[in-house]
Amino acid sequence: MPDGLHEDVRLRLISNLKHVLVALEMKAALIVPHAKRGRLLFESYFHMLNFEFCVGTFSVCEGLGSALWLRESGLDGSKAERIGIEQWKASLEKKFDPEKEHGLAADVDSVKGVRDKLHQDKLGARENIDWHAFSYDRAFTPAARAMRSLLRTNADEVPKETNLTAE
Repeated sequence: MPDGLHEDVRLRLISNLKHVLVALEMKAALIVPHAKRGRLLFESYFHMLNFEFCVGTFSVCEGLGSALWLRESGLDGSKAERIGIEQWKASLEKKFDPEKEHGLAADVDSVKGVRDKLHQDKLGARENIDWHAFSYDRAFTPAARAMRSLLRTNADEVPKETNLTAE
């Protein structure tokens, strides 16, 4: 987290990140073993876990990317500036994948694509959703790679016992 954010903004972001990361930790603990065994107790629930993992990952990326963009722009967030995805995504990539070797930008785009499937404003659009878009390979894998890109930057601070790994 960059220094110089307004204290209220920093505290809200820390609180939000803690809650989202705990949820991602729990989801990864359920998703990975089911995917590795190749059989599921209830496939629809598995797809929803993958979707929720993407929503959480997007939220983490958006929060950190926005904080980085604010500081790069000389702002502290106290004026509740609206930050577009292309702005915060560029700041996130600059910090967490500056050499573009991990594909963070593409993974964020994949995660956003999954997240957007149920964040549609058009009435009736959800009936046309391909639920296979929430599969392990198409949803969880890019989201997990994006999280690894973020965690890799401070790998020494990642707990040894976690489902959200830096590698």
